[in-house]
Amino acid sequence: MVNFWRQLTVVILLVGLVVGMTSAQDAKPVIAPQLCETPGSLTMWVWDENWARVIGAAIEDWKARFCPGAEVDLQVQPWEQYWDLLKTNAAGGNLPDVFNVSQDRFYFYASNDVLLDLEPYLDAAGVDQSVWGSGMIDPYRWGDANDLYATPVNWDTIVIFYNKDLFDAAGIPYPNANWDWNGFAAAAAALTNPANDVYGAAVYSEYQSGYPNWIASTGIPPIVGAGRTQCTLNQQSSLDALDFLKSLFDRGYMPSVSIMGGASADDSFNFWLAGKLAMVSAGSWKLPSALEQATFRWDVVQLPKNPDTGRSRSIVHSVGYVASANSANPDLAANLILYLSSDDGQRYFAEAGGVAPANPAVQDVWVDSFGTTEVDIHAFIDATQDSQGVTVFDEIWDAVNTDLVINIFDLGMSVEDAVKQACDVVNAELPNVR
Repeated sequence: MVNFWRQLTVVILLVGLVVGMTSAQDAKPVIAPQLCETPGSLTMWVWDENWARVIGAAIEDWKARFCPGAEVDLQVQPWEQYWDLLKTNAAGGNLPDVFNVSQDRFYFYASNDVLLDLEPYLDAAGVDQSVWGSGMIDPYRWGDANDLYATPVNWDTIVIFYNKDLFDAAGIPYPNANWDWNGFAAAAAALTNPANDVYGAAVYSEYQSGYPNWIASTGIPPIVGAGRTQCTLNQQSSLDALDFLKSLFDRGYMPSVSIMGGASADDSFNFWLAGKLAMVSAGSWKLPSALEQATFRWDVVQLPKNPDTGRSRSIVHSVGYVASANSANPDLAANLILYLSSDDGQRYFAEAGGVAPANPAVQDVWVDSFGTTEVDIHAFIDATQDSQGVTVFDEIWDAVNTDLVINIFDLGMSVEDAVKQACDVVNAELPNVR
């Protein structure tokens, strides 16, 4: 996911930035900007030049229309240095007033009490937090009151990309949003064609794109809970989800890591692009590649529903805006964050394309940025509502992102043994998270 976020921001298409920023006249804003009370000076950090251009344009609009006289020193700290610099500044009490943080790294800053509680400001502005999908904001809640300390900038979700030509050749109907695990398994079986070296599916690779989505649909936070107290892989629901996937692998409906050439989500997606997979789980960041490179007819559909819970739950990851608890201008910092999260501020992200804006008022603009296509891009948006936010963290990444996948889907290790090995690493690292 670390590499993903760096790569994703690079592909932002900087088009249409000089546009009218007002919301539709007859529509009530989902999140309305507020006039600042007292202008002042702020510092803000981002990790990408493209983001700096997009956010910088939005900030100029904020200054002109909502906070005349305010000044923002917007700085780009390269990804390779960004997190180390933030941790150093957090220790010294010298964080920027506003900065971006990702879900997998939020816990460090929250647990060290260096972030401004945004809940009072959002309440005062009348923001209905339910407009954001649960997975977008739940990892950004903290404290006894479960207050929100970050507002989401953007998101990405996971769906099933499927090869329509292979479905047609097998004579089976295309999937829809009401399908479940049983229907998915039946389709994977029918689509597997050993004579042509075609497999029905590959849906296990990596934390965000793979097996944790299936665990999330059981209602269990995959890998580790939001409180970072224990590994959840050894809970029965997690074991059941992994056993389901392994059963498809054992029957030959899913290829091994070695056959695909690696354990990454890129490896499985490229295997799908090569026509060797009928179905693959992948994120919204793969839309441009699929639209440009797929040589067959294809579409996307939400992940199948768990037959016991009736839930389809994508792992969603969202970058958030946060403010320093030590800011000299906390009210101004919160006002800027509110604007950047509003219909007006988020329209800059939507018009820029590339990443999906968190504010639902402008998500159709993001869909339209892909041009004319028959692909059901709204499936990615639909997946945001009942979603699971990211709770893993760097120190356990290899154990759950690569080792667990290889052990189960390449080396033939039992689910129980692979989970025990992964949980040993997770539980050993949990006391060191803060």
